[in-house]
Amino acid sequence: MSLRRLAAAPAAVAVALLVAAEFSTIFEVTVGSLEVVKRSSTGGANHGYALLVVALLAVGMTLLALRRAAAARVAGLSLAVLGAVALAVAVLVDLPDTRGSGRLPESLAYEGARARAGVALVLELAGGALLLAAGALLVGAASGPGSGSGRARLGDSAASGAARARDRRH
Repeated sequence: MSLRRLAAAPAAVAVALLVAAEFSTIFEVTVGSLEVVKRSSTGGANHGYALLVVALLAVGMTLLALRRAAAARVAGLSLAVLGAVALAVAVLVDLPDTRGSGRLPESLAYEGARARAGVALVLELAGGALLLAAGALLVGAASGPGSGSGRARLGDSAASGAARARDRRH
């Protein structure tokens, strides 16, 4: 099995996790000692479905890497960037909303209103980390031996040029 195909597995799982996160609960606002849920939000509603776009782009980059060996390095770098974007959305946009208490609108009407993280946050973090890993695998596959990198082609053409010159002399 090639490294490109091996890298496609975590990328596919990451895409599934990111899509699932968009429709899962990112946070719930609870009130009182009975923790009555007053409000909840999905990941997609909280950040404008940004991770759905990331997931779609990741599918495209993964398919590109599988179809064209020459594009594996660019696709790998793209997957790593998409993974970083997913992690940034999770940490910078969603995480603060899962830790709120005094700034929640419910805290004006109810004492003890607090936000709790939902499963979507874990899905976002796992999906972003898997995209980073898939990107690293693809970059490694593209720069490994026999990958068709620039150095291998230069070495091959230099060797074949030397062989042609030797044949002309004889």
